[in-house]
Amino acid sequence: MDEEQLQNLPMETAEPRKSSRKWQWLFQVLVFLGIVAVAVAAVVYLPVFKLSYISVAGNSYIPTEDIYRIAGIYKGQHMFQVETDKALQNLRKDLRIEQAVVKRTFPNGIFIEVEERRPIACVPCEFGFLDLDRKGMVLNAYRVRHLQTTPLLVGVQVSDLYIGDKVQDEKLLLSLDYLSRLEDNDLGQIVEMNLADPVFRVVARTTNAAEIRIGELDRLEEKATYTKSFLEELRTTTTPIPYIDLTTSAPYIPAVAQK
Repeated sequence: MDEEQLQNLPMETAEPRKSSRKWQWLFQVLVFLGIVAVAVAAVVYLPVFKLSYISVAGNSYIPTEDIYRIAGIYKGQHMFQVETDKALQNLRKDLRIEQAVVKRTFPNGIFIEVEERRPIACVPCEFGFLDLDRKGMVLNAYRVRHLQTTPLLVGVQVSDLYIGDKVQDEKLLLSLDYLSRLEDNDLGQIVEMNLADPVFRVVARTTNAAEIRIGELDRLEEKATYTKSFLEELRTTTTPIPYIDLTTSAPYIPAVAQK
């Protein structure tokens, strides 16, 4: 073996050693990552992370069990198996729900908050009646109106509307805006709102046969505030009150109501 071959010999034997060290390093990294993955999985799937409670807030019309079912969340699931984004999408697809929030509450809970689309008025249609929410969305449709829990909007009729559709009539939308500013117990006191007048002289009639002379559908927040006070007075007084007039800047109640 000549001198040139002897010089080349160390270089040829060093290369396999270098490659071997590289593979050993890579193997060690993979083993470490595997150990980390196993450790993380062990921690994540510990029994402490199993859902033991699901808290629901904001629902008064939709049963809590329905909220669980719609969201696709149930007790016993692992916390990190719950897809909160998917649950949120499922809730928002339900026509009864306007907004929703889904959050994890560590170590073993889920918090769901919903804002329901509550029916605030009923309107006649070609096949019966429609329940409308504050934005004019149709929530329900039926042929016979059995219970009066919201005002009936008379003097107007809609057609070709189905559940999930929205009304477009300006007078209807303004009436719904006014009613949406009232509480549920206030809505229950209003039997109907007459929208038949072509110049927006709207009149509502209560369960006490008293009139709320709303007039034009303007100053809605102010008129709703006076309406709530008037309805509260009707609930607490034994003196008949024939009407309240909201058509002027200052509400007017006949003197007989103040005896």
